[in-house]
Amino acid sequence: MTRLLIALTSLLSLVAFAQGEAPPPAAAPAVKPKLTVMPFAALTGDVPQRAGAKAVGMLTTEFKSADSFALVDGKKEKAAGGADEALEKARKEVNDAKELRGKKKFRLAEEALQRALTAYKSAPGALAEVGEVVDAYALLAAVQYNTGRDEDGAKSLNQALTMAPERELPLAQTSALFARVVTDARKVLKDGPKGSLMLESAPSNAPVLLDGLSLGSTPLSVKDVPPGLHFWKATLPSGEALGGVVEVVGGKQAMAKASSASKDPESRLLSSLAQNKLDADLVAAAREHAKSAEADLVVFGALSKEGKGLALDTFLFAASTGDVRRMARASFDTELLSAGMEFFNLAGELAKHGDKVGEAVKVPSSVSMTLITGGASKLAEAKYGVVPGKEGLEGLETPEPTKEDGPRKPLEQKRRAPLKRQ
Repeated sequence: MTRLLIALTSLLSLVAFAQGEAPPPAAAPAVKPKLTVMPFAALTGDVPQRAGAKAVGMLTTEFKSADSFALVDGKKEKAAGGADEALEKARKEVNDAKELRGKKKFRLAEEALQRALTAYKSAPGALAEVGEVVDAYALLAAVQYNTGRDEDGAKSLNQALTMAPERELPLAQTSALFARVVTDARKVLKDGPKGSLMLESAPSNAPVLLDGLSLGSTPLSVKDVPPGLHFWKATLPSGEALGGVVEVVGGKQAMAKASSASKDPESRLLSSLAQNKLDADLVAAAREHAKSAEADLVVFGALSKEGKGLALDTFLFAASTGDVRRMARASFDTELLSAGMEFFNLAGELAKHGDKVGEAVKVPSSVSMTLITGGASKLAEAKYGVVPGKEGLEGLETPEPTKEDGPRKPLEQKRRAPLKRQ
């Protein structure tokens, strides 16, 4: 019977073709909605740093497997590397200064080092390790001592030790005289008055490095800070690294605040999420992001600590209607080992229901309904040079002596004679 129907259909088509009638047009292939997934924010400071990127990657993989969407890369382009160029310039100037000092061209060496330090101060957010700045100050001190300017040399040396009181300075290992100067300066710094530093950020819960050490998240109060200049760096929920140089005075509290000047949609959206807010600016940022990425749907969300694991609040923005919808909340372990099925279900629900997935959100609202909103973030406290949970490990790590160096011998405590002009 089936074969007979097929034969009749074919015969009718041939008759229609013979009479000049065009066959019915083939159905157009369904157009897949364009989807982009934004980075996830951290709602609480105890969310592992890599969890957000890993969660986005896993969820994006599930969307690809669902084959119901045309994925769009909505990542913002990295800004021009002005800070990286500044670091390259600083390192080149330091290398030039070393060569000039070796040729006893002390004035030119000092000028190169001053340019290097200016470049370092212009790029604290890109600086991965403050030790190179410390060594630049120590080299400047040695150059100034070489020209008989002991007072200037002492100031530069004190600044080097201020940022790393326990660091072994390379020059001190090559000159017994300079080593004694360092020992005396370190003792004066250790016994002298200290200040404190308050570090804040907008939004809060930004991990902070002070002189290269991770001391906690904002807002953060650091005590026993040696007087002088200090380099700080904070990483906002958007992933933007901000930094600065702050001067601390003994007996007083200095303040520094990390606040993004970036107005791009991604940074604004992540900033709202990190503050547990679904507000009008977030919706506007999602709309701008969808337009720039030429996407129909935008998926975004935020992670928070829940018990011993993590919770993910996920949302969908539909560009055509401007609606924000809350998808099912997912919970998994901090290593995301159990997150695969949760992300599979999220992708499946979105593939099934499209822009009608989940529940409509009335803005303004909260990202997480389980977190307390409107309260100030808890102030964290730390001691300068001591990583929380690692008491006793003060300052930057010092290199172990090699076999070639041999065992280090204690230096004799002698009265320092004026350094001679060379």
